[in-house]
Amino acid sequence: MDARSWSRHIVEKEVPCIIGEIAVPAFLYDLCAGGCMVELGDSRSVVGQRVVIDLYQLETACGEAVWQSGCCVGVRFDVPVHDAVVRHIGFTPPILPFEKQAPRDRFGRVLPPLAAGDQRQLGL
Repeated sequence: MDARSWSRHIVEKEVPCIIGEIAVPAFLYDLCAGGCMVELGDSRSVVGQRVVIDLYQLETACGEAVWQSGCCVGVRFDVPVHDAVVRHIGFTPPILPFEKQAPRDRFGRVLPPLAAGDQRQLGL
């Protein structure tokens, strides 16, 4: 497999998208300067079709659907998206070091510390 030309950023946001000449809702999973992966609401075949994605009014990316796996579609852009736009839209990890981040449940609530359980003496 070839090495990627651009670094990929996690996005995970809904974006307006036009495939062929049909407007469809899409979920943008990741983005790099040269392309992206979107998930469509259905699994109709779109490989080879023109794709236009509105990147939050910062830029409109035009390209071609080059691969598809179920509802997920890989898009290669005609012209690379500026790196500043990719970084702005992409996921930015928290500034806190990992060790200081409190574990949370899927609703964002802080989880209590785990009990140490029964303390046992090793019988050697």
